[in-house]
Amino acid sequence: MGRHGGGSRSGGSHRSSSSRSGGGSRGGGSGARTSKTPFKGCYNRTYYDRRGRVHRYYTSNKNFGTKSGWGVGNIVALVFVTLHMCLMLAGMISTSVTLGGRIEGDRSRILILDPVDVLTDQEETEILTLLNQVYEKTGMPVTVCTDDFSWKEHYQSLEVFSEEIYYQIGMDESSMVILFTENDDPDFYDWEYDVYCGDDTERCFSDATFDKFLDNFQKGMAGQKLSEALKYSWNSVMDDLAKTKVDFVIVPIVLFLLFFYGIFYVVILIPVRKQNDAYKYFQANPERLSQAPMTMYSECPSCGASNSEQAEVCPYCGTLLKISDGKVTFVKPN
Repeated sequence: MGRHGGGSRSGGSHRSSSSRSGGGSRGGGSGARTSKTPFKGCYNRTYYDRRGRVHRYYTSNKNFGTKSGWGVGNIVALVFVTLHMCLMLAGMISTSVTLGGRIEGDRSRILILDPVDVLTDQEETEILTLLNQVYEKTGMPVTVCTDDFSWKEHYQSLEVFSEEIYYQIGMDESSMVILFTENDDPDFYDWEYDVYCGDDTERCFSDATFDKFLDNFQKGMAGQKLSEALKYSWNSVMDDLAKTKVDFVIVPIVLFLLFFYGIFYVVILIPVRKQNDAYKYFQANPERLSQAPMTMYSECPSCGASNSEQAEVCPYCGTLLKISDGKVTFVKPN
């Protein structure tokens, strides 16, 4: 199915949609408590990374450092994020780049069929010269047809009529038909037109150029002369024909997407690297993994006795003890 585009004397336009058919998971274990300072029941998993920097790491996850960070969950997450990013970028780039080039249509289909004498002989000669220039640049033959409003007695719409003409005169998917119809009422001049393009014309006549052509044809008909409208619309798009175009508006959007997906990579890869560094360190120092959970002691400010962190009340004087993340806070009873 090719592309349609048209308009009328009232200024309204019909443009059907164009057809383009050939015709986080984090390393370190979920729910594990971690801190840079000791806390009740933690395991000391302080390690040195590949650059020799010390990382003080206290965690409730006993298995931290016993395995690499490249678990199945992290691998699946990375593959999913990467695939999603590639599909999004490919889709956006494909819509912003229009590949242009010349096609090979049949030159004998450059015609003017004017049974109702809308054009003078001189105008026909000028338009044929213009259509040959279009063909030299694009390889797309264009046929201009004229008719009166009698088509309304036999067809539901002008689009159906233009398609029938397109295929009756033997057009293929590399051609274009411009159908122009007008009434013969001297008191009230009225006209309609439709442009029908084959699928292959998209290579040399992009959707954006097609829309520009239709807009300028409508403007050119302000003078109520078909020849002037054709010359104005074709000359306005001549430099855009058969060109590869890139819409650079897409650049900031692509940069934003790269930043957005970069956040996911940071969220996934930083914990993985941390686990990998710890795993290598504890592989070389296995004795560090055999440590029991840490128990911290504090001195009661009331009686000076040493007390275990696990005790909430000093067994000697009854002072309440509260310890959080290795920092001791004493709360005296009323």
